[in-house]
Amino acid sequence: MNKITVGIVEDNFEVSQSLELLLNSTDEYLCIGTCPNTVTALETLPGLNPDVILMDINLPDESGIECIKKLKPHLQQTQIVMLTMYEDSEKVFEALASGAIGYLLKRTTKENLLSAIKEAHNGGSPMSMEIARMVVKSFASVQKVNEVKAMLTEREWEILEHLAKGKRYKEIAASLFIGTETVRSHLRNIYEKLQVRSSTEAVLKYLDNK
Repeated sequence: MNKITVGIVEDNFEVSQSLELLLNSTDEYLCIGTCPNTVTALETLPGLNPDVILMDINLPDESGIECIKKLKPHLQQTQIVMLTMYEDSEKVFEALASGAIGYLLKRTTKENLLSAIKEAHNGGSPMSMEIARMVVKSFASVQKVNEVKAMLTEREWEILEHLAKGKRYKEIAASLFIGTETVRSHLRNIYEKLQVRSSTEAVLKYLDNK
């Protein structure tokens, strides 16, 4: 049986060594290269062509996200999985947008890590439970924003955004190069569409769906 080959990009030697030992102690996986930074990864991994790469985010020269962007053109068939301690949404989505297929936290158990590598190799998108929940919640939030936005015209949405920033009618009018009465007219339409009775209620509904 062919083993799933894995490359590791991790600057912490103990973590890297631990992962290598774990992989090589199995019958299904083989670590074929460890890299402590982006430069070494770019020099080494394209020639090794691993099936899966485990990528840390916090590397000493460049972030793991930048490393993905530079590696992907040379390793289009390789699946890259983030393995990091960071779980903020900005890094998660930036990593996925850059070409990572999965996102795991370093506290993931050994069993789940090995399963995730196999899942990535088979075309899946493994994620730690906390990350998966974050992704689902984010998409739900985007859906809410889209629902509210779909009710309004582009101009009405612009006015609501300005209103949410605390701008007065005259300031909104000046920013959009329209008259104050035009702003008031748009606001009446916004109130009716969102079923609210004041600018405060409209802003609260806007913020609730951000």
